[in-house]
Amino acid sequence: VVLGPVFGLLKRLVPAVAGQPRIRSGTWVDVGWFFVTPLVSKTVSRMAIVLILVAVAMSSGVPFRLDALQEFLAPRPALAALPWGVQLVLLLLVADLCGYASHRWLHASPRLWPIHAVHHSSTQVDWLSAGRVHPLNDVVTRLAQSVPIVLIGFDPAIVAAYVPLLIFYAVLVHANVGWTFGPLRYVLASPVFHRWHHAAEAEGLNRNFAGMFPFIDLAFGTFHMPLDRSPARYGIPEGDVPESMWGQLAYPFRRKRPRA
Repeated sequence: VVLGPVFGLLKRLVPAVAGQPRIRSGTWVDVGWFFVTPLVSKTVSRMAIVLILVAVAMSSGVPFRLDALQEFLAPRPALAALPWGVQLVLLLLVADLCGYASHRWLHASPRLWPIHAVHHSSTQVDWLSAGRVHPLNDVVTRLAQSVPIVLIGFDPAIVAAYVPLLIFYAVLVHANVGWTFGPLRYVLASPVFHRWHHAAEAEGLNRNFAGMFPFIDLAFGTFHMPLDRSPARYGIPEGDVPESMWGQLAYPFRRKRPRA
């Protein structure tokens, strides 16, 4: 309700792709995903994170008692002594490094690509496209980010504060706006940076995996953001992801799945 008018106005003032209709192809599917992702996928992901953390604790010899588990997962004193802002920056950096690795893995693995292909199936990318995430994709990504940062010893309160920020930023970078963030384009992921990740053309494939910090892509040789042109097409080249939500939910379990 809040984001719709905001990004609707922005895409008319500074569009990355001009003339995109207000109700584009796939809009209602993405609206459905915007409810499924927070209400279903996030719940499943949280349960998976708790189970993995408990399993790690027990495999380390921690008794299956609430006080023992809380002690095992308590913030590390060295981290807790740092100013809150420093902790948040470190947490975001570690989380984005883990997110970068898991994102590349989702693209590179023939078994995992189908669950991520659902997200890439949007042929018209805007802020609503951010919600099109298969539940299994959400589980993989959240496990890859949340488990390491908790085990490293970050304060769970800061972890909880980081999640809404990540969600908002994911929506922002999918917006149909032509923002590059100028001289900060190598520091913070922009909508133009991420739109190249969704390009359905050779030069954009398997590029720009970082969710927040593009310098991670620079470090690993996957950065791509030419300023003199934009992608001509979005989606998956020769992809066969169904247009319906139920079809997209079932897609990863089908046998024949072309890869990008």
